[in-house]
Amino acid sequence: MVRSVISMATLGVVATLAAGSTEHPLQNHDPVGVVRVEQQVVPVHNRARALDLLFVVDNSSSMAEGQAALRAIVASFVDVLTSFEGGLPNIRIGVISTDVGTGGVTIGRCSPAAKPRGDDGRLLTNGCAGLTAPFIEDILRADGSRRRNYAGDLAGVLGCMVSLGVDGCDFPQPLESLYRALQPGNNPGFLRDDANLVVIIASDGDDCSAKGPELFRDGTASTTSVLGPRTAFRCFEHGVTCADDPEPRAFGTKTGCVPTVGSRYLRDVQTYAAFLKRLKANPRKISVAGIIGPVDAARTVSVIPDPDDATRAALGPSCRSAAGQATPAVRLQAFLTQFPDRHGITSICDADLTDALTVLETRQPGWVVNPCLESPLADQNPDLPGLQHECSVTDVTSPNGPNRTETVIPACARAGDTPPCWRFISDPVRCATASDNRAIEVDRGDAIVPDDTVLQVQCVVEP
Repeated sequence: MVRSVISMATLGVVATLAAGSTEHPLQNHDPVGVVRVEQQVVPVHNRARALDLLFVVDNSSSMAEGQAALRAIVASFVDVLTSFEGGLPNIRIGVISTDVGTGGVTIGRCSPAAKPRGDDGRLLTNGCAGLTAPFIEDILRADGSRRRNYAGDLAGVLGCMVSLGVDGCDFPQPLESLYRALQPGNNPGFLRDDANLVVIIASDGDDCSAKGPELFRDGTASTTSVLGPRTAFRCFEHGVTCADDPEPRAFGTKTGCVPTVGSRYLRDVQTYAAFLKRLKANPRKISVAGIIGPVDAARTVSVIPDPDDATRAALGPSCRSAAGQATPAVRLQAFLTQFPDRHGITSICDADLTDALTVLETRQPGWVVNPCLESPLADQNPDLPGLQHECSVTDVTSPNGPNRTETVIPACARAGDTPPCWRFISDPVRCATASDNRAIEVDRGDAIVPDDTVLQVQCVVEP
């Protein structure tokens, strides 16, 4: 049985509407007074929901605590996936590192002769037992069973995969790694045209995606050279610009810091965001999340003396925890916010990183979540016993096209519970703060609706 549960967020829409039948769109009624309406328009999902998830995990030397924190939320992550309406979607999950080398310039563990391009955006299994491919696949078969390419527990396998270790390059380039991973022909079989795509980046530093090896050359550069000493501070100095800051190496607090556009050494953040959006005909099928060093509203960065050499500049942390610290991820945050209402950001220093999973719970186009009607319904006829509500539920196919069609869905009470119909349900777990824990459930029986269908819901609520 196909069911979808629809959330009606409190939009505070004020309209001139009339009380009347629940079987027709409210806006078609003759106006008799001003009332308050909650409404929502969301895509309708069918049984076959495909989701590709890509974790970009920093494997530089400072990320031991960060990876441990990420591993600790894997069980919660799997719980979110399995709690989707209709159960676990058809998933593919891959993991890549942030190590793409330094353009052939050998710096410690960066660009060794055997691996000059680092991990090069390749999917990594980390040698996890029971996995038979470069990525996890868990697909629903027609008979209700699932086809899996791994043995054992999903959370256990994924927890192993994200534990990449900390022997990667100390100039992490998560955006370049992501770009390489999703290039045509790379990591074949992972990315599906019909699937939603979620990218989750976990790092305690910022992005240092370089245009080429020039950023990493001149290992003996001084504090007066163009590049400056060959430390991670180069990534900030040549990749971020702060307001009224003629000398990036000067110690002190800087504000208004944003990614540099047209840097000589680092690629523009916008370039990577534009690439990712082009992967889908509908960019709303792409969501992103970051477990990163926080950036405050003033976009503040602190430049401090390098603990290894007080004459050099270094970035101060933007957060600390018992497990470690992180620097402000100015470039990564700017990348994530290129996906309005489809991104989530959590501080990697937080004791609980489960907020990072919000992007899974609330931003999957066509996947209904948080099915709560927040405001109390207005009683349209207090003289009658019970609640005389005023709601309209309608399927709209091709809503923005010339062949737009609308199909009114009756209330189950009037339709004798014959699908398709809708009903109120109580969901005290997901709707703990909603009035009467109320949600709306649509029972479609075995019907499959066209892909380009949205559910339009309106209810008159108390002023």
